[in-house]
Amino acid sequence: MKRFKVLSKLFYPAVLLLLGVAGCVPEKLDAPAGVSGEVVAMEMIIPGFDVPVTRSIEGSKGEAAVQTIDVLIFDQSTPAAKLLQSIKVSNFTQEPSGSDYKIKYNLALPKDENAALIVIVTNASDEVDKALTDYPVNSEKQDVLGALKFTTRPDADGSYKWNVSTPGYTPIPMYGEVPVDGIAPGKTVSISLTRMLARIDVENEVKGSIFRLEEIHVVNYNTSGYIAPAWNASNGNIIADYYTNNNNPMVPNPVGKQSGTLDDAMMYEYKQVGDVAGPLLAGEIYAYEAARNSEADQVNGTCLIIKGKYLGKDYYYRIDFTRESAASTAADYMPLYRNYKYIVTITAAEGIGYESFDQALRSKSVLSNLKTSILVVDMSGIKHIVYDGQFFMGVETRVIDMPYGVSRQLKHRVSSDYHGDWNAVVLEPNAHTWLRLADNKPSTNGADINQTGVEINVTAITPPGNPEDYVSGKIVFTAGRLIDTLTVRRVPVAELFARSNVVLSSGVLTFAITEQDNRTIPAWSQGLFFKWGSLVALAPGGNPYDPTVQVVYAPSGLNPSDWKGGLGGWDKIPYGHPNFGFTSSSAADDSFKEFFNNTGFDEATGIGDICRYISSGKDGKGWVEGKWRMPTSAELEALYNETGVKTANRGSFKDVTLNLNANSGSYLNGSFDPESGWFLGANVSASTSTPANAGTPPAGTVFLPAAGHRYPNGNGNVVQVGAYGYYWSATPYTINSRYTVNYLFMEKDGMLFYDADLSYAFPIRCIRDY
Repeated sequence: MKRFKVLSKLFYPAVLLLLGVAGCVPEKLDAPAGVSGEVVAMEMIIPGFDVPVTRSIEGSKGEAAVQTIDVLIFDQSTPAAKLLQSIKVSNFTQEPSGSDYKIKYNLALPKDENAALIVIVTNASDEVDKALTDYPVNSEKQDVLGALKFTTRPDADGSYKWNVSTPGYTPIPMYGEVPVDGIAPGKTVSISLTRMLARIDVENEVKGSIFRLEEIHVVNYNTSGYIAPAWNASNGNIIADYYTNNNNPMVPNPVGKQSGTLDDAMMYEYKQVGDVAGPLLAGEIYAYEAARNSEADQVNGTCLIIKGKYLGKDYYYRIDFTRESAASTAADYMPLYRNYKYIVTITAAEGIGYESFDQALRSKSVLSNLKTSILVVDMSGIKHIVYDGQFFMGVETRVIDMPYGVSRQLKHRVSSDYHGDWNAVVLEPNAHTWLRLADNKPSTNGADINQTGVEINVTAITPPGNPEDYVSGKIVFTAGRLIDTLTVRRVPVAELFARSNVVLSSGVLTFAITEQDNRTIPAWSQGLFFKWGSLVALAPGGNPYDPTVQVVYAPSGLNPSDWKGGLGGWDKIPYGHPNFGFTSSSAADDSFKEFFNNTGFDEATGIGDICRYISSGKDGKGWVEGKWRMPTSAELEALYNETGVKTANRGSFKDVTLNLNANSGSYLNGSFDPESGWFLGANVSASTSTPANAGTPPAGTVFLPAAGHRYPNGNGNVVQVGAYGYYWSATPYTINSRYTVNYLFMEKDGMLFYDADLSYAFPIRCIRDY
């Protein structure tokens, strides 16, 4: 049975350059004075950076303030990681201003190849100490997280309100974690932190002569919460998409819930002067996470009871946390989530309320004479913010990179608590005709920009003569007094490719995306092998094929030990084939774009785009930063076409499969150096192909090692390592093709683009999903 169909569509001759082989030595950081051990540089990033959101503690960085840092290091035990050690950080600096409140410090740690996860807890040092008393070193992660709780104690007046007064305010506890491949010299770890509290802001837009707001009562609130976000109870893995599906948050038991009485409610005064709308009460009301309300138990649900004068007489009104529902008469209740802002706006007062607090508590806010809207702002992922003293506007990025030769329609996410009109304008539109907004116009506008997404249209252009002379266009967003600028850069496609093949690190699939990453995942890393459209990772060495050894990663629910060896066992590996239920996307160039509800993968069956899977954030799978996917055939060809010097290869392209197999157990994670490969990209020059550059290529270049492949007719055995390279694309050979896919092939004399049966196993080089 012939499984390897070769149809030569493109042939590029090349001149071989013989190079010596040398290792890439990581740069070693200098240890702080008096510190011994391996130095790990830590960088902590706090979401919602630039907004001085807590007015009374603005001068002390407000919600971004960090007073204590505890570091917990876990090993790579399965199914649940175990605590290796805990460290208290005493010497750290926090940037006082700028685009973020980064915190940087160095830790001297003993080298430990078993370290797999670093957890950061801030502003809860006593709580960490208490948890580790019950769950010390060697405790499993889920037990440690379950013990990490923060509780508010009543003050002298019996109030549970979060203390925002100066001096003596209570900084908000935060949590973050990142997987690591051991503790090694020169490692830099960057961790994003998430606050454990929700914030509630209130504003009355009704004139005081009609309704004057006087008091805000938070009712049925919790006084305790977990410091970490929701996790898998069996292994402690953080569930990355938990907060996108209106799930109830995880809360301690008991949670310290206060009864729904006026005496137990947290009361905040609201100052409304004259016959005008009231101000925004911002950064004073904080609450622990709480479950969404239900119609069946309305009286015990977390809510606001507000008191004010309607036409001069005092009344109480209930406000629930609800969102728009498909059923116009039903309330769709929302939980209170950590790191979210709930901006409650009173938009109209159309009648009397209730004469007592208790009557309002038992009412239904959806039937109230007081009309409100609730703007929910998820600060997760928002990394750049502008602030005008009252409102903010935040975006995920201020720079978008787009290859020269492509056209795209994008949605730019914007979050803001400003409800008014906004507009977006392309600067110098005549000079940047390739950059347009909705309806292909140079400007657009609307109302309430919060998370609506602004449509951006980018069309292909010819690259400049010098590949380093990027072409950039700018879009200015204006909402009230808020102004922000987005830069769209046209760049070589090489800059969007990952800097290594997919490898296994501390039990997770990952790849290098920065030069810094290449210190620990060199670009010459052979990488793991994947059948086309498979989420099952195969070791790139070891013959004969044995799934109990060579299947180094499979999604939970799959059992490789049942697959056995030989051709019959090889064919049981799930991949993008109709026999496994794969239905190709209608997107002819990217077969996974619309697969499985546009996610690109189905974890339960083990089928899909491995790059999307690794970077999805689903069930804790956000193993690399950003959004990534498999490249299309056109993108692989563009990578070659833009290559400056098409003779930059490394090594002798000698088959070293026997050498690899002789000690295959040492290379199950894809770290082997095949000692041969090609440099591609707009910035490739005659001097590019040096031994060191194979580990850390210069900016604007990609190094593809001659990794070999696993061969179906050989029952899944590894062949041709060091002699040839094979790289999958996401593009079928023809639009209607169900069994062959385009791929890039390399040898010492050049590159070709072939198509092959889906059941081969090749390495994967991911590209940013622009």
